[in-house]
Amino acid sequence: MQHICAVARAFFVSSKLLPVLLAPLLIAAGCIERPTTIDPPPDRPHAGTKLTAAASDPADREFLQRLAKSWSTRSGAEIRVLDTPWDGNADIGLVAPAEISRWAEAGQLTVAPADFTPTNPYRWDDVLAVYARTLMVWRNRAYALPILGEGMVLVYRTDVFDGIEGRPGNPPTTWDELFGMGGRYFEKPYLPPVPRTSERLLAEFFAAAACYDRPSVGRFAPGTLPDEEFFAFQFDVPKLPKGDQQDVATAGPRLERPAFRHVANLFRQMGTYRVQAPDAAAAFRSGDAKVGILSLAELGRVGPDMADKLGVASLPGARFTFDSNGDKRPTDQETVNRVPYLGWGGRAGVVSAKCANTAAAWDFITDAGLPERTALDLIATPGIGAGPYRMSQLDVRARSRWFAFGLSETETERLTSALRDNLGLGVQNPRLRVRTPNQHELAAALDEDLRAMLKDQMPIEQAMAKANNRWKQVIGKQPSAQWNAELRVSLGLEATR
Repeated sequence: MQHICAVARAFFVSSKLLPVLLAPLLIAAGCIERPTTIDPPPDRPHAGTKLTAAASDPADREFLQRLAKSWSTRSGAEIRVLDTPWDGNADIGLVAPAEISRWAEAGQLTVAPADFTPTNPYRWDDVLAVYARTLMVWRNRAYALPILGEGMVLVYRTDVFDGIEGRPGNPPTTWDELFGMGGRYFEKPYLPPVPRTSERLLAEFFAAAACYDRPSVGRFAPGTLPDEEFFAFQFDVPKLPKGDQQDVATAGPRLERPAFRHVANLFRQMGTYRVQAPDAAAAFRSGDAKVGILSLAELGRVGPDMADKLGVASLPGARFTFDSNGDKRPTDQETVNRVPYLGWGGRAGVVSAKCANTAAAWDFITDAGLPERTALDLIATPGIGAGPYRMSQLDVRARSRWFAFGLSETETERLTSALRDNLGLGVQNPRLRVRTPNQHELAAALDEDLRAMLKDQMPIEQAMAKANNRWKQVIGKQPSAQWNAELRVSLGLEATR
């Protein structure tokens, strides 16, 4: 092309006629520069940077790889996702919020950047308070940013429930009603199988127990504040030493309390009505499961072929609670008591104290939570099971994203409403997953004991006493004062005065 243009220009100079004759040829040959509409290549601020990343849960590895690939394309950095679980050595970690304390207490995390002003595109002010002030924080320092929220809902087959007792389908509203459908409405198994992972089983167990342990509190009377006992759930609230007092009693577990025994008994009886299937999603896909609890990831895996037959409702609650003496107390006017259980799932991004380029690592984690892009894209990817951790994710403008689950317009509205109920935005006493550095040991012990209890016929009182003692053994591995202080921090209370 350049050769043709040069020849044409030579003839142009030597002849006064040639400009007229050759003008069309010059244009056709491309000698005249044209304006371009191609955008300049985007900035690649971290070009040449190399980072490593790892997930605590191997099931999250593929998701982490997708995030890494997307961000690498935009930033120019290279992220290698390791095949081993995150242990504090990889630059970036994808962990459950409850794990943050374990690594922070060991000095293996860097503090999250503080530049989250209202003008920052991350919009920290949009993040739900339970994440911003509690779940991402340990000892008053934020060590993580949320990447995925959590979510569980009650799911039921509308084609089965419609017409029961000659009325439109109404799903069960309490955990007792969920079990009570067996034998009354369903002779064959109708519930999904026992959750496969410890995280899911304990989430369901504690979500139920929270509703029976005490009434929900919508607001406090003017001028009143709750005492510390108000925060007791899995454990008693540890007392602070007074004056020169050095030793205080170890805050013990409450798994022998009536609320936990009641739920354990319900779960055991439900075993008779659980279908045989690889997982909850498969049970609904086959049509064998008629009603039950699904996480958002499980709901996303049910698939569009079955989605149009599904209804969604809030998690069950309770019509009675147990008082401090262990006696049943009916709720006022038999209303359904729901106390949210939070922090059981979700995923957060952390940066290792060994990371040589913390700015790039935090940029990756921040990018995964941008409210106008990634945070919305993730909730529109059903298989990931991303629940809301931002108010904007439940905003009307984000409603179209939730249609990715394949539910009808009405059920999609009920899905977002149920997720809002899960967060307990108007409840003062939501319950949190234990977040102490030894929580992984506590979870493993209880998971083992619960699964054994569901199979054998050991009396419930004895089974829960055994689980309670296992927890005592775990917390007994450290000094009482240390355990008490860490438990108080886990509850969002001051460790010492």
